[in-house]
Amino acid sequence: MVIVPIWDPSERFFWGIALAIALMCGIYFIYKARKREVFNEKIIMFGLSSLPLGFALSLIFTYFQVFQVQGTFINNIFYGDYDIIKSPYEILGRLSYISLGIGCLFFVLAFEIIIKRTRYFLTIIYAILIAIEIILPIEGSLLNIPFSTIARYVFNYPIILGLLILVPLVLYLYTKWSHLEFKAVSSFLLFGFLLFVISLNLAKKVHKNLNVYPLVFGPLLLILGCCITILPTIINPKIISRALTYWVLFAILTIPFLIVMLYIDIINDLALQFIIEFIVAFVYIYIIFFLIIKNIKSEIISESRKAEKGLESQVLGIFTRPQKVTEEEVIFHRERKICLVCKGKLLRSIYLCPECDALYCIKCSSALSTMENVCWSCYTPIDPAKPVKLIKEEEKDIEISKDISKKL
Repeated sequence: MVIVPIWDPSERFFWGIALAIALMCGIYFIYKARKREVFNEKIIMFGLSSLPLGFALSLIFTYFQVFQVQGTFINNIFYGDYDIIKSPYEILGRLSYISLGIGCLFFVLAFEIIIKRTRYFLTIIYAILIAIEIILPIEGSLLNIPFSTIARYVFNYPIILGLLILVPLVLYLYTKWSHLEFKAVSSFLLFGFLLFVISLNLAKKVHKNLNVYPLVFGPLLLILGCCITILPTIINPKIISRALTYWVLFAILTIPFLIVMLYIDIINDLALQFIIEFIVAFVYIYIIFFLIIKNIKSEIISESRKAEKGLESQVLGIFTRPQKVTEEEVIFHRERKICLVCKGKLLRSIYLCPECDALYCIKCSSALSTMENVCWSCYTPIDPAKPVKLIKEEEKDIEISKDISKKL
């Protein structure tokens, strides 16, 4: 029998605040998703919202689960023994894992909707695990093995394992597919996810039995994780444009933090099984960090080589003018002060479209005036003294858009 501190009023208070913030974080992502017009961006945001919501719901059941442990108050702290529990304890524990699994299920589903290569295999596997855990009885046994043990080793662990493997992997792929200036965003998401996982572990029986970590440590980490996760959506994109800096920074910050936790767990005789899981997860996360940093470095080198090629390589982009340049793209390039054609940094001499305020470097505007002589965004002539050279299909599109605007 091991008597350990399980909760106190201040810990319950901070957990209440942390859970409210986590729920608001998930709702905020849903709100941002509904405002997105691009389908893939909308789906990704919905998928991201499921992570804080899944963790929040899981920890809500864990919050009430500890009240099912029998014990007594000593100096305003509730001490109890996890080996002496009331009957609803297992039910709440099962609901905690199911909530976490559902959160990961929607995150994976959003990913598979976008890539369409896995034929929803991962989503189906997750759905089967969750469905079986829902219908599996709480009491009774199979082949003299209690159903609670079967649920723990056959279904709970695969759900947690899938969460730890799939979320960093999906964030790595999102980072790999993103433009260089957006690659820093996923560093905040992955760091926030790590804090979610650590917070959840500190709220569970295994770490509370160690009686080492302060009771308020778990909820404070959850609050910090939520703040870091939503940070990229509320601050100026210029602040987080240096992707390599943020990924290296977060990699450096997590190394001592996780090593200290691992050391504390080992010297306090945490079960060997959990030590091995911790080490494997630690190595896996740093492989993801290494791959992302390597990808960012290669893109930075590639961008610098393109810049060194001069006018010839820059003007090649004119021959592959996109079919449509959205207002968001124009605003982004204007805020970043980069040329809409060659993506190069604008210096003192620039060309500003008088109609839509799109920005061009002098070299690209000069080349465009010689060729098409129109703004990529609004088709306003760059040089009014020269003829406009648009292909017939583009002229038809412009005429149709003008007709529609007149009717409206």
